[in-house]
Order: sequence, then C-alpha cells, then structure tokens
Amino acid sequence: MACNDEVVMVLETKRNLTIWKHFDLCLMTDNHEMARCKGSVKFMKATVNSTLKKHTERHCPVTKAKNEKGEGSGTGSSNV
Repeated sequence: MACNDEVVMVLETKRNLTIWKHFDLCLMTDNHEMARCKGSVKFMKATVNSTLKKHTERHCPVTKAKNEKGEGSGTGSSNV
C-alpha cells in the first residue's frame, strides 16, 4: 500500500458483520478498497476476513483489551 493514499469515502458493507463491526471499508484515492481498523486506525487489505479477525484478536490494542476483560464476543478465554 502506498503511504500517500487517502480515504475518499467510507463504504457500506454486508460482509461478515462479526468481523466488520471493527472495521470501516474505505475507498482510497487510487480506487482500491482497504479495511481501516476502528480501534487502531491501521489500514489492511480488505480481501481476507481471516486476516482482519486475527488483527482484532491478537494485535489491535482496543479490541484485545476488551477481550481480556471479557467484554468481547470471543470464544472462551485466551491466554496471550
């Protein structure tokens, strides 16, 4: 991803809502779509849901903190 790309608009999506509630689907200046994490504001490719899910569970400080407190919709306890 080029660092100079900017968000043109946020698009609506009906993709996997369990994952996409943590992301905005953004149309970038070069006409490609990127997923923007609502917690960490990190941009990722919007094509693979498993990568987005992994980000929210393991890397995003906001959703990771919620999961550790038991506020997330995870599947059981996770020892990190």
